[in-house]
Amino acid sequence: MKVLADIFPAHLAVVAPGIFEDVYDLRSNPPTEDAFYRSTTRVVVTDEAVFVAQDGPSGAQIIFQERYDLFLKAADAKSDYRIITKSGKMLAFQKDTNCGCGSRLRGWNAYKTISSIKDSI
Repeated sequence: MKVLADIFPAHLAVVAPGIFEDVYDLRSNPPTEDAFYRSTTRVVVTDEAVFVAQDGPSGAQIIFQERYDLFLKAADAKSDYRIITKSGKMLAFQKDTNCGCGSRLRGWNAYKTISSIKDSI
């Protein structure tokens, strides 16, 4: 498993399949209207799948995981990374300029967790 991106803290916007024809119509910050938005997330993209974690009552929890067909890297630090999953969902995410202080995601060992659930995606 090769990690292509590990962004924390991240703004994240997700839409269901068929909402947009072009993944570039989706923005994470400010989020596109009607997109599912989460702040202070950690987005890890491997060569096979994307994983999104957020703080929960018992620590870091993976709130989204799916294999993807297309991964587009951000052009610069203020641009969005974009993903189209195998099921057609679209994700846009970018580095949040806030520090993410107080979040347990900073110390979370994403790679150990992702390796342990890799067979379930």
